[in-house]
Amino acid sequence: MPLDPEFKDQTSKLIKDTLDLYKNAGASPRIGDVWKCENIGDFLCGFFVGEMVGSALSAFQVYHRREPTPDEHMEIVGLVENFTEEIREFFAKFN
Repeated sequence: MPLDPEFKDQTSKLIKDTLDLYKNAGASPRIGDVWKCENIGDFLCGFFVGEMVGSALSAFQVYHRREPTPDEHMEIVGLVENFTEEIREFFAKFN
């Protein structure tokens, strides 16, 4: 079953708004030391994508009062992937 258009719009807005918050906040200078990662931008990118998918899956459960089907899950992942260029471009600055 395809995602509800209102849910898709709200989720896309969440992703865009959250990415804008990250752009304004920047990154902690301690990330490399705390998490022992060499490519801080790659780490932050993965963290951001995981955060967005996880938030959208939680919102789906609240909105629909059920778990998403595998197809719905992949559609949620696709909503995040719609922002791939913007996400990668921003986090690449930290590598």
